[in-house]
Amino acid sequence: MKTLLLIRHAKAASYGLVPGDHGRPLSDKGERQTQVLAQQMLAAKVIPDLMLVSSAMRTMQTCEGLLNVLGSVSVKNEEQLYLASAEKIENQIWLAGEGINTLAIIGHNPGIAMVTWNFLQAGTGHQQQAKTILQSAFKTGFAAQFDMSTSKPKLVHLFDPRNNN
Repeated sequence: MKTLLLIRHAKAASYGLVPGDHGRPLSDKGERQTQVLAQQMLAAKVIPDLMLVSSAMRTMQTCEGLLNVLGSVSVKNEEQLYLASAEKIENQIWLAGEGINTLAIIGHNPGIAMVTWNFLQAGTGHQQQAKTILQSAFKTGFAAQFDMSTSKPKLVHLFDPRNNN
């Protein structure tokens, strides 16, 4: 795998609109974030070959919003990515990475943030501004792009739908 995108689902609706957590949909703000994120990825020509997506409603809706702009991408819903630990997410990355050019994982905090932290610690040559932002918070709708083509992960870009430039 050459490129890895770690994506936290877009902004979800408040608790209480549906029973439990798993079925929470995106909020209107989250739907807008997803469209902006997809446009940013398209403009940067960062289009996944495969998206592994948590089975939660908000991650699946984030994926659908990306697909509406990015077009046809292979998608695999992964029940085990729902609220997964960093270790489980990393296992999915390494299992799926063979033969994939660009892999995207759409998941949840704290797991997505912890994988990012692990890769920041293990890697070198990171884009400094993106690294600084991610060390403080991995916000909803963020997508961290890592170059995985060498033995050490390298953060090369942070897509932020709040920054619509």
